[in-house]
This record gives sequence, structure tokens and C-alpha cells, in this order.
Amino acid sequence: MKNLSVFALAANDHLVQPEEFSDVQANTPALAILTDFRSHKPHMIDSHLEATEALEMMLAEDVTTKLVVDDRKEFIGVIGANDLADHNMLLKQMALHIKRDELLVRDLMHARASIRAIEYDQLKSATVADLVSTMKKSHQEYLLVVDKDAHHIRGIVSAREIASRLHTPVEIEKELTFVDIFTAVTAH
Repeated sequence: MKNLSVFALAANDHLVQPEEFSDVQANTPALAILTDFRSHKPHMIDSHLEATEALEMMLAEDVTTKLVVDDRKEFIGVIGANDLADHNMLLKQMALHIKRDELLVRDLMHARASIRAIEYDQLKSATVADLVSTMKKSHQEYLLVVDKDAHHIRGIVSAREIASRLHTPVEIEKELTFVDIFTAVTAH
């Protein structure tokens, strides 16, 4: 058995964070930015939690994205800190005609049906640039990564995480729906 040497931490040794490095570039393998649930427990949040509590929790945990689960811990959506911003909460309050403390995570999340996925096997041969291009073309802030053979949601990638690691903005345009167009036309 090999004997490993141990030593005391130096005063200038600090806890490192992924965004401190410039090791991710457009041609970096996409696996480098995957939050892989095989090795990292997914950040989950209950769909019935009040939105204001969810925001406080995410800020306290320094987490920008959480998977939304139902009572059986089944995946039903994704919520990001941006979704819980004041202006989004206010718009949803007005749309639902409810008080702020009645807003729940499920009211603001991106529903499972609206989130697209890519295959884990495809991701293995993709680059970060491939991911960004796919996200832009499909108007997706998040992409789930699925092991299709096992039917496992294996991980998630987010435009926000990619931007943080690339140290450059990644703008994903929202796909316009009929409701968006109708609202814009009737407003004028």
C-alpha cells in the first residue's frame, strides 16, 4: 500500500470554484460542464414551496438552478433564480390574481413538457460550442441530459452555467408563442 504524505494548509490556500478557471472554451468537450447526477446529487426543490422561500433558499445555497419535484420526488420542472426575480413574481401575481405569499415554485417553473433533452451519448462527442448552438436554436435555457437506454435523467446543462464558465454572455432568445404575439399586438 502506498503511503501518502500529509501537510498543514498554507495561509493562502483557498477553496476554489469552477468559475475561477478559464479552462472552458468553445472547443472544450461538453462533458466538462455537465452537472452529472451520477456523481453529483441533483439540487431539488418541492413544487409546493412558496416562491419567496425558494429564492431565499437558492441564495443561501448559492445555487442558480434547481430541479422541481412533486410529492413523490418525480421531476416536474426546472426553476432558476431569474424566474424568482421580483418582476417575474409580480407579473405572475397579476396573471393569477393572488398575493405574493401565495405564489408557489410550480407557478414560476419551466414545466417538464417545455424542457428539451439531449442524449448522453451525443453529449460525449459534443463541444461547448455545440451545446450553445443547440440551446440557441431550440430556445432553451436548460437542456436535460438523458441516458435513453436506462430512461435516466442523467444531468442538466444551463446557459447561465456555460456563460459563467466561458466568462462571456450566452443569450438565449425566448421563443415567441401565440400568446406573446397576441399580447404585443393588443397592447398597441
